Amino acid sequence: MYDNDFGWGRPLAVRSGGANKFDGKISAFPGREGNGSVDLEVVLAPETMAAIESDVEFMQYVVN
Repeated sequence: MYDNDFGWGRPLAVRSGGANKFDGKISAFPGREGNGSVDLEVVLAPETMAAIESDVEFMQYVVN
């Protein structure tokens, strides 16, 4: 996917598009960096994201 070049340079990200999105859906794609890396697309409702952001235990493991 990342090897496609339509004259604008190498793609920055792969996304699944607007269809079939729901809270909690996670899609995995081959990573841009190659070598077995994985890019994740995570769909979260605003309420779910707010709950995650306020979870101190979860946030201690998040790298900004």
